[in-house]
Amino acid sequence: MVAKIPSSGKGLSQRTGSCAGLVEYLEKEVQGQWFSLDREDVPAAEVVATLDRNKRNLNRDADKYYQVILAPSQAELRHIGSSLEKLQDYTRAAMEQYASNFGKGIEGRDLVYFAKVEHERTTGPQDRAVQVGEVKRGQTKEGEQTHIHVLVSRTENLARYTERKQAGELDRKNPYHLSPLTNHKDTRRGVVVGGFERKQYSERVEQAFDQAFGYERPLSETFRYAHTMQHGTPEECAALRGQALREQQQRQALQQAAEQRQPQQAVAEQRAVAPVPAPEQAVTPTVERPAPQIKRSRGLGM
Repeated sequence: MVAKIPSSGKGLSQRTGSCAGLVEYLEKEVQGQWFSLDREDVPAAEVVATLDRNKRNLNRDADKYYQVILAPSQAELRHIGSSLEKLQDYTRAAMEQYASNFGKGIEGRDLVYFAKVEHERTTGPQDRAVQVGEVKRGQTKEGEQTHIHVLVSRTENLARYTERKQAGELDRKNPYHLSPLTNHKDTRRGVVVGGFERKQYSERVEQAFDQAFGYERPLSETFRYAHTMQHGTPEECAALRGQALREQQQRQALQQAAEQRQPQQAVAEQRAVAPVPAPEQAVTPTVERPAPQIKRSRGLGM
């Protein structure tokens, strides 16, 4: 599972203004089919209008929205059968983690976001095959490439903020401005309290998938493994590779043992359900007896 919050890319250069350009770009594969926390099939025009008006007390050159990209691996997609419903449920769980990760006591319903599932991806300059000249930039990638784009407002849900403030649940004067690109990480002092730990968010998103769908993730598929291979010391990388190899060998041994048990279990089950023949009853031999002889009486003379 890859969870990215890009700071640049298609449509993101204009995030200080309207999100219309990015929404239009994300309509390239299929039009419509946006969903939110509690709605489905939201039209693109409504996505733009809702995100653009959910802002308060932001400078002209301040970011107004951000993009979150959730990209399940092909193994994860096979595990859930590429189910659209499960992908939507997972996206909502990931955005709950997004809200929680700011450390401000907010939930998914305190956000304004819309998401869209796409099924195709093209090669870009960051792909190794493009860098070494094996494929050209912009070619469609092979295999299952389903992923999710989420557009989320920087300002917390103003309608819910106003409702809670009128009900006396909040005593703060202004709504939160939530930036996942901030350099603050769980700060306790100063103007900014909280922050956003992007590494922690990636781990939480991964764990949310595993818990929701019962996915037994190999160490080699974890964010910790990928992050260590990219940023760890040679000693840390070697130790983690060894741990992943031992885990893989253990999984293979368990799988082989399970495969060997299957025929034995099948034979045992067949024996258990096979009908038991009834015990033979002893047959008593029949003895033929001679028929009784009838004695005739002699008649008396007259």
